[in-house]
Amino acid sequence: MKRLFFLLLVMATACGARAIEYEPYQGSRIFWDMSSRQTVFPTGWYARMIQLQDGRLMAVCEHGGIEVRYATSGVWSDGKIIASGHDNIGMRVPDLIQLTDGTIVVAYNPRPEEPYTTDRKFGIRVKRSTDNGQSWGPEIFVYDAQHLFSDGCWEPSLLELPTGELQLYFSNEGIYTSSNEQDISLCRSFDGGLTWSEPEIISFRAGYRDGMPCPILLNDQSEIVLTIEDNGWPGVGDFFPTTVRCPLSVNWHNYFVDKDSPNREKTLDFSFCPNATGGAPYLRQLPWGETVMSYQSAYGRDGRLSMYVALGDREARHFKSMQHPFYVDQAQTVMWNSLCVVDTGQVVALGGVGSSIQMIKGYAMSTFLAPYAHPAIDGQITRGEGYFQPLATQIRMGVETGTATAADVCYDDDSLYFCIRVADRTPFAYASNGADCVTLFIDALNRSSRAPLDGMYRFFLRRDGSHRVAYGTDSKKKWSYASEDNVRTAVVDKSTSYTLEAAIPWTDLGLSHAPQGTTLRMNIEMQDYRQGESPDLVVEDFVDAQRDASWSWMPLYLQPNPNPSAVPAVAVQESANAAGVFDLQGRRMREVPASGVFIRNGKKYIIK
Repeated sequence: MKRLFFLLLVMATACGARAIEYEPYQGSRIFWDMSSRQTVFPTGWYARMIQLQDGRLMAVCEHGGIEVRYATSGVWSDGKIIASGHDNIGMRVPDLIQLTDGTIVVAYNPRPEEPYTTDRKFGIRVKRSTDNGQSWGPEIFVYDAQHLFSDGCWEPSLLELPTGELQLYFSNEGIYTSSNEQDISLCRSFDGGLTWSEPEIISFRAGYRDGMPCPILLNDQSEIVLTIEDNGWPGVGDFFPTTVRCPLSVNWHNYFVDKDSPNREKTLDFSFCPNATGGAPYLRQLPWGETVMSYQSAYGRDGRLSMYVALGDREARHFKSMQHPFYVDQAQTVMWNSLCVVDTGQVVALGGVGSSIQMIKGYAMSTFLAPYAHPAIDGQITRGEGYFQPLATQIRMGVETGTATAADVCYDDDSLYFCIRVADRTPFAYASNGADCVTLFIDALNRSSRAPLDGMYRFFLRRDGSHRVAYGTDSKKKWSYASEDNVRTAVVDKSTSYTLEAAIPWTDLGLSHAPQGTTLRMNIEMQDYRQGESPDLVVEDFVDAQRDASWSWMPLYLQPNPNPSAVPAVAVQESANAAGVFDLQGRRMREVPASGVFIRNGKKYIIK
């Protein structure tokens, strides 16, 4: 054992490796593609979306009743009303699910308008389609509350269990006629939604209002987990996105989550995240286990609600990587939002932006990949230059600055290559008080530190083509500017955008050669100046990244050079490897591949 330890120490020293200074960031972060933003419903509220078994997207919202639309290859159909209001009763807040047998079920919430009468009650109903949404059966009764708004029921949400049991969760205050309390209730169907059980209370905080449930069954089928809004947490004074949970083996039978239950948990740490207050939470799970939650909050926006999305672990705990997917100005709202996860792992955020319902695509990533390539450093991105994505779009940014941005990386024996395109309609040339620019941070030794140390570099790349290089040192633990460097840059600047490429020699990163098959760490910081606007400077880093602390940056794995003279690579089916497949379509990044493994054009290859 001593000999092995000595051998590893010698190898580490010979490779110039340094000890990790701090525990590196764990988990994925979502990178939102601003170019994918589009309108799903020109008018509507409370939209929900699923991917059907035939690959189409289906969305539903409230708009003059319950309206549905379908999308094929990104093109949305015209809307169709499947449940209309009547007798001054509006049909509201739909949810939808496709069952294992293909049946589509849409649940919704009849809500009487004033003047209230005892014969028109707040309730929960469903409709079914057994022909993939072509036609819809009659309205099916699930539950009725009272006829007054103060004693109604709200917000149905659906879940199918492996046994075929269909569950419908909703917020219920119909039995609290002398108080303002509200619980989460559950009705069950064992025939695909044709008939329903009486409601069971599964979550209740006495004196408060549990509301807006959204259930999932964890991928390992261990627990049913719901996000709810809970306004009873001590010291918060607002709704707070919360989880309640139950083992699948118990399935809520004689099981109840009250205020003191260990199965009631905050999703975010309020002491570090005051903008976690808010309501309307929505929960989904990614194919590889991580969970994703949205909610709405007015924190820091003068009372105007916006959508936030955070990523949790496989148990729907420890949520972080919180970001708003829709860039809006301070006067706009993004309300009554939801999420859809397609089979590739792509996350779709759906939000009520003003009076319309819009969507945007996001990609949960935990590692960036740099292939071996030789791009031309000319400020122009052409297909097939060798970046990880054909048009250099591996990294998406811009939801904070409002500048749709795509970036990518690759390398060869001489240099690390970086390119970025920024859609910026407010160009600001270099001046004494600032400039539009991009800063690339590289931790070449994967130090995972809390301050700039040896092996850490900062490349300040301006829109006007100039640049500066800074480096960290163990002695100072802060940035020092290099007196000279060999970095090559090229910028093509247009009135509405700029494209920047940089070639950074390995010697300028303190290395004698390209560290193939190893992991570096990186961060990108964008600075967008807006002369005469407020704020006049907006800065955006990777979500959760601290600009000088490389433990919080993203891993960057340098894929080994696929030597053409080697034995030809053999393609392996992406679904065949359970230990860490890189799914290019869904931008899923999991484990760093082992030596001899690389990925190109969406396929995993192994050199044999």
